[in-house]
Amino acid sequence: MSYTVLARKYRPQKFSDVIGQDHVVRTLKNALEQKRIAHGYIFSGHRGIGKTTIARILAMALNCQSSDRPVSEPCGVCDSCREIRDGSVGAMDVIEIDAATNRGIEEVRGLIATATAEPARDRYRIFILDEAHQVTDAAFNALLKTLEEPPPWVVFMMATTQPEDIPQTIRSRCQHFSFHAVRFEEIVNHLREISKAEKLTVEEDALALLAEAGDGSMRDALSIMDQAISCCGDTLTAEVVRSLVGSVSTEVLERVMNAVHENSSDEVLRIVDKLMVEGQSATHFAKQTVRFLRNALVAKVAGIESPILQISTDEKKRVASIAAQFGEEELTRFLQIMLRTHGDVSYKQEQRFHLELGLLKLVHAQRLLPLEQLLSSVRLTDAAPAASPTARTSAPAARPTTPAARPAPPPAFTQRPAGVPPIGGGTSPFGQPASKPSPFEADKARKGREEMSAQPDSAAALSAPAPFGAPLGISGQPMPGVFGSQPPAIAPQAVPAAGAVAFDNGSALAVAPRVEISNADLDVDAIREAVLRAMETGGSQMLVHALEEGHWTAEGNLVSVQVGMSDGMIELSYTKEQEKLSIQAATEVAGRTVKVRLVGGSTAAETGKPQAPRTMRPGSTESIKTRAADEPVVKRMMEKFGAEIRIVMDRTER
Repeated sequence: MSYTVLARKYRPQKFSDVIGQDHVVRTLKNALEQKRIAHGYIFSGHRGIGKTTIARILAMALNCQSSDRPVSEPCGVCDSCREIRDGSVGAMDVIEIDAATNRGIEEVRGLIATATAEPARDRYRIFILDEAHQVTDAAFNALLKTLEEPPPWVVFMMATTQPEDIPQTIRSRCQHFSFHAVRFEEIVNHLREISKAEKLTVEEDALALLAEAGDGSMRDALSIMDQAISCCGDTLTAEVVRSLVGSVSTEVLERVMNAVHENSSDEVLRIVDKLMVEGQSATHFAKQTVRFLRNALVAKVAGIESPILQISTDEKKRVASIAAQFGEEELTRFLQIMLRTHGDVSYKQEQRFHLELGLLKLVHAQRLLPLEQLLSSVRLTDAAPAASPTARTSAPAARPTTPAARPAPPPAFTQRPAGVPPIGGGTSPFGQPASKPSPFEADKARKGREEMSAQPDSAAALSAPAPFGAPLGISGQPMPGVFGSQPPAIAPQAVPAAGAVAFDNGSALAVAPRVEISNADLDVDAIREAVLRAMETGGSQMLVHALEEGHWTAEGNLVSVQVGMSDGMIELSYTKEQEKLSIQAATEVAGRTVKVRLVGGSTAAETGKPQAPRTMRPGSTESIKTRAADEPVVKRMMEKFGAEIRIVMDRTER
């Protein structure tokens, strides 16, 4: 007697034996009990999860001879049930067709001719089409009329793994049942029962490996178990199963992630080299790493006891240890990298190189810091809190006059410095607490101070005396009747420069300090020289030429430069960084905040208003430009084409 494989030997013969498809079984049993039998069914889903099996059980229930009507559970002993169970060719009224080889229009025409005849013995003539998506469109079109209005004794059952390939006109005429992948625990329990029935000794880790290798397919898990029995006999161990499926142990995956945590690229490459020498598949190892990282991320987010985590007990311990070493953002980044690596390894040549590159990316990704943490770690010079009304009227603080006195910028880095905690807590790389103001609040405070400095009359308005006891309206006049009574009048000489004024009734009012704002004219020539020097230092040679030819004027705290450029060109050349440099240079010369604004229009040469000549320094752009203008070739170009010198580069300094 020939050997029967486990997948066929333990194939379900009743609805109650089906595992993992409760929603399908319940619907079909209720339909049989209520006599609501459709003429067309489509069973779709993953491979090896019971589509054809349920189609056969339904056919047995419809034609079971144990009753004069369809039953919810077939008896399994009558001639009809036995013929269908054995797949006998002599089954008179149940025709099972392999649609992959009978996919043409001629085969469908023969099927239609058979369907018009009444069943020879049973109640229904049933057609089971396996891999129905292989049928051609022309054959499906020929079947449309028969499928829409079939004879009362015909039932079509189509099983497919790709329901989207079946035309919508066919799907709309059938009841569609979508099968689910079998759960990990259900596969493990079923394998355990089969091992007991076969009198096998199987380790729990081996059962978990078999269920994981099945990937939701009961048939795949049973096939691998059959292969393991042939290899080892009655005792199955995890090592044997692992060698058969070509997978590595979770201990190796844990070692890889520990090496990533320790920034050890050398250890990662050594592990990969050992696996490749042992003949492991790079594709399968990348897939296992993806699954391991996914499980670690789930353990980090949902906990180690989450039902989403369908792995063995030993793997749960290893996944928990890895989840404790990394943050959720890091594990998410690792998973994204390995998913891309798995795609490269699967569809490109030089699989080992792509695998090594992907694992090295994990090591480098461990050294990265998120942008939010980097911004919150940098000490911003403009990140001071917004000043109070009293502080806004105070005299500006002394600014550093030399480049050496300015605060040094924070150090740039490309890897996690020593002593910096992982993402998610601790102090910043520069020793600042993590609870400092956000960069957005600091930028808002800086803009607020710039607006105050742009309004020179605001300080005088704040320091001007107002009648005490009455708030000011929009026009600056007192609002009478707010407090109900007028406080005693106070002579102007009795008001101090700052502090509080006490009244006879015991009330007090804070007085902001008066600040004398200097209205002295600005030294435009000195500001012009400082701004041009700052632009040269910043490398803005084109802007230096425009500023040299421009017409400089000053009004209050605003210096305007009329240049021969369009508004669009000014916006492109005079960026925020260059504006900041010019404001710093002008402020250092003037001793107070001064803004520099560029206005499009005529230059100083066109308006006829001469500007003070710049101080010539050895090696400066001015002297180099003068020497360049004396060159014969340059003179010829200027005379013939009306050219002008805009940018001069001194190669001797490079």
